[in-house]
Amino acid sequence: MNHQQEAINILRRAGELEDNSIDLAETALALAAADMPRAEFTPYRDHLASLRDQLSAQGNPYRLDDRLRILRRVLVVQHKYHGDEDNYDNLHNANLMKVIDRRCGLPVALGIIYLHVAEAMGWPMTGLNFPGHFFVSLAAPDGRAILDPFRAGQTCQATDLHEFLPANRAEIDEEEDDDGVFNPDYYAPVSKRDVLLRLQNNIKLRHLQHDRLDQAIGTLQTMILIAPKRFELWRELSFLHAERGNMHSAITALEVVADLAGDVENLQQVETMLEQLKWRLN
Repeated sequence: MNHQQEAINILRRAGELEDNSIDLAETALALAAADMPRAEFTPYRDHLASLRDQLSAQGNPYRLDDRLRILRRVLVVQHKYHGDEDNYDNLHNANLMKVIDRRCGLPVALGIIYLHVAEAMGWPMTGLNFPGHFFVSLAAPDGRAILDPFRAGQTCQATDLHEFLPANRAEIDEEEDDDGVFNPDYYAPVSKRDVLLRLQNNIKLRHLQHDRLDQAIGTLQTMILIAPKRFELWRELSFLHAERGNMHSAITALEVVADLAGDVENLQQVETMLEQLKWRLN
């Protein structure tokens, strides 16, 4: 079995698993390998195992401050993981294998490494549903902290995060909230599957920004492998295939949307779109 086929098999298995059973880092490596047919998993798996071992060697402290210190000592001081501020839009920043090679990347890619080692230590850590920038939340018996993996794992107060909101989102929040309190949904934990989709969405958007439709379609297909029941992904795949002129593929994807549609209104909309695509095909 070649490495790319191994990656596809890992992604398919992740799509069949309950969220808590997904191996976040292993699946992120598979997403990376799907774009790198010659890449071998072994050195990257070994590196992630080494990070776990190095954290374990520091002990397993009770206090939040001690956990934060150990995380930074291993990931930032020893291994130099940091955000790529100079070439933020570089596609390598969203590929976990390239992130490990270069020790830099996007917030969500770096966040996956933080989440991976925290889980190995048995420390409760989740990604947050914050728009525009990926943060993680680490808990300990004596407290909880929001960390920014992009900025050397520094801690952030909730009131400090306004600068990270996309401009359009910040304007809406200011209109809705005069007291500066954010939408509580921003601090809701996100599932492992959603973290992986967020990682891939960065790649897909960059392809679309440069009119690389075939690459965007390929990225969307990997997203569907790990989240096969997300009808919105199938719907977008149908749109992109239609834009590319792949009408048969567009219709097939939209037929899946029809199967997954959860209510009558959605189903009616999908059936109308199917009729339009079939008319274009004929």
